[in-house]
Formats: sequence, structure tokens, C-alpha cells
Amino acid sequence: MFDRLSPIESIIWRVGHDPDLRMTIGNLMVLDHAPSPADLTDRLTALSKEAPQLRARPHESVLPGRGYYWAKDPSFDAGRHFRRATVPAPGELRQVLDLLGMIEPLPFEPDRSPWDATLIDGLTNGRAALYLRAHHVLTDGIGGAVIVNQIFDEARSQPAKATRPGQERLAATAGKPSISEPKSASDRRSLTVTIDFDRFNRAVQPLTSNLNALNATLITEPTDALLRGLQNSLEVASSVSRQALIIGGPLATWTGARSVTSRFEVISFRGARSTALALGGSRNTLLVAAVASGLGLYLERHGQTCPELRLATPTSLRHKRDAGGNWFAPLRIEVPTAMGHSAPQFGVVGERLAQARNEPALRVTSALAMTVGRMPTRLLIPALHAQADTVDFAATAVPGVRHRQRICGAVVEQSYPFGPRLGCPVNISAFGNDDRLDIGIALDPSAITDAESLLDCLHTAFSGFTSTPGPHKAATKESPAPAPAT
Repeated sequence: MFDRLSPIESIIWRVGHDPDLRMTIGNLMVLDHAPSPADLTDRLTALSKEAPQLRARPHESVLPGRGYYWAKDPSFDAGRHFRRATVPAPGELRQVLDLLGMIEPLPFEPDRSPWDATLIDGLTNGRAALYLRAHHVLTDGIGGAVIVNQIFDEARSQPAKATRPGQERLAATAGKPSISEPKSASDRRSLTVTIDFDRFNRAVQPLTSNLNALNATLITEPTDALLRGLQNSLEVASSVSRQALIIGGPLATWTGARSVTSRFEVISFRGARSTALALGGSRNTLLVAAVASGLGLYLERHGQTCPELRLATPTSLRHKRDAGGNWFAPLRIEVPTAMGHSAPQFGVVGERLAQARNEPALRVTSALAMTVGRMPTRLLIPALHAQADTVDFAATAVPGVRHRQRICGAVVEQSYPFGPRLGCPVNISAFGNDDRLDIGIALDPSAITDAESLLDCLHTAFSGFTSTPGPHKAATKESPAPAPAT
């Protein structure tokens, strides 16, 4: 973990204090019973040792120009990040989601790392729920999924360091002399290093020839090199303009003023992976295409035809799946909403997502964030508000879990992510769990006034992409589909 916040993390932390741009991410897990609070606290303590950002919070440096850095909590206590709650009878999931709507806007304790865990009991049939909540500055979606996966019993039972292929051979030969290993002190003293300069020259000759040819080209064709440089610069500038300087509002007309509160919903789409593969793409493409169709149908039912919507989605810049940290760049893409033409729409959405991931602006993400981060907060927040107002919806899918998991002995029946709404009408996040998409929805109740109608439209849209005869039934908020047994 770095001592200083990255440029994008500094922006996330600064604007996250604004009520409309709250940067809270969450994970709701429905359990077959409530685990022991003491065991759960011990598990959180162990988790914080493996994900050190859970023991730190951002602090602003007193030195000018030094920005924010990570300050460790010298008196860290996981119990201070843990709370309990109970929902009254009848103990339905809808009551849990309403409770999340009250927990989500609560500010994090100013002297602690910005995350907490809430154990909720009182659900029907003795079930419980665990809600993990964190400020986005701690991690992005993929890093957060890695952290969550470390809390499961199966992860705790594995060795701290798995033996990699090749290490077993090294362990088996440990203590045995190598055929090239000197047997005595005289042998060690007699070892010499011989360099064959003729062979060396033959090896580097092709490289030298290529470098000479390159130098000759640069000398003889300086105009072409300059033009290529200017063209690349113009492409980057145009890409930055498309992504960071969008003018005008969203493509749809959303009723009402923006609300600082969110309403939470959950749905599940079974057969998502097989459907996406049959259509020639990923579950993330399926999510975006189906959500765009569902929102288009919702707008149509409310008297508005909108052939395209503007999507905000992160693209990962990670090279490996580390726990925590923010390694992403935000993208905005216009996607079609056409219903009744699922396969062509899936292809168009997939193509536009692929094009966006190749935007030249991604090459300067850090530099752009550093430049934007120099703006005073009083100017930064209105500027981001103006850009957030151009977005119709946010959506992303991240890897989930492949098998049924347990937390302190309690079986995880469902797991749903929730992303920050960031001032747009709706944020739809999904875990790719087994063959499903388990979807968490954070919507603006002022912009989307008929949540039941939206859920019905999303069910219809996802079913329209089903590749097998007959629609897969998605889980409703009253009766979520249980995870299949392994």
C-alpha cells in the first residue's frame, strides 16, 4: 500500500464529503443464520492485517503541495467498526434494504478508517444479513471483491502462501548438491567467468543494425515523426474532450430534482454467463445492454422515447488482482436501448465498450487526475457535478464467488454489490457469482419514482437476452433466488 494517495484517490476523498457525490460502496450478504459477533469481530481483525488500508485513513499533509497521505490508526480496534441491528417482523429482505438506505448516508467516524460492518438479524427462518460498507477511497470494485473473498472461511483455512509450481521441485532438491555446485573451497576459488566477445558481437549485431536504421529514419524523415506526434496529441486531446468535457445534460429527461438519499433494490439473473457466452461476449456487456434496455422500456412506459442513454462505467487499469487500492479510469459511453433486438444490441454495446477501453485518454488518466486535483475544492465539486449531470446511469460487473461460501460458519446465500450513485439517477452493480449476475441497484427516488415498474422492466430486459427457450426467472426483492448448492 502506498504512503500517499494516488491523484484519483485524492479526488475521490475530497469530493466524497459532498452529499450528492458520496463515494460509498457496499456489499450485502444474506446468511442462513447470524454468526457469533465475537467470531465476526475476530475475522475482521484478521482481515485488516492482510488488507492494511483497513487500518488507515487519509490525512492532509501540513506541508504545502504534499497532498494527502495514509495515516495508520495506532489504536485500531475492529470492534469500533462493527455494529448490530435487528429488523422487526416479518423480517423480509425489503426491510433490510430500507435499513441500508438509512445506513448508507451516515458519515464515517472521522478518526477511523472509513469502513464498517453491520450484522442484521431478525430475518425469516433465522436468517441474517451482513452489510460491509466502505469509502471508495479504500478500494475499487475489483480490489473490494478481493478483500471480501478473504473474509470467507475457505480463504482462512488455506495456507498463507500457496506453493507455486516449481517450488515443490526446489524443496525436494533442497540440501542436495547441484551438479554445477563447487564441492570444496578450492573448487570455489578456481571458478572463473569467461566471456566470448566474438559470440557477444554476433548477438548484438542485429540490434545495432536496427538502431542504426531507426536513427537514419529519424534523421531523414523528421517531418513524418513530427506529424505522427502531433496526430497522437490531437487524438489524446479529442479523447479527453469526449470523456472529461461533455457538455449538456443526460440523454433522457428524468423527473424531479436530484435526491441525496438512495433506494436499494436487488435482483438476480440466472444463466447470465451462459447467455453472455452464447451471444459472444461477457457478463459485463450483458449487464450494460440489458440495463440500457430496461431503462429504455421504463422511460417508454412513462411517455418518453430515448434511443440511447449515456453510461458511466469504470475500466480497470489493474495488472493483477491485489486487495484494495483504486486502479481504474472512469468512462462515459452512449449505448442503445432498443428492445426486441437483443443480439444486435449486445454486439453494438460490446463494440462500444471495447472502443472505450482503447480511448487514448486512458494513457493520461493519472496526469489528468493530477491536473484536475489541483483545483480548489470549491471549484472541483461544482465541476464534477456538471459532469455527473450528463450521465443517465452507471453500471459495472465484477467477479464474485464461484461456489457457496461461509463466514464464521454461516452460509452465504446471496451476495449483492452496491456502487456510489454519484449524482446520477441509478447505479447498477453486479457480482458474477457462479452462472448468475447478482445485481445491486442504488436509485434516486426523485428521478425514478416507480421502483416497482423499473424492476419489472429490468426483468423483461434480462429475459429478452436469454439464449435458451423460456426466460430465466430473476429473483425479486421479496423472494431472492437461493445460491445453488455445490
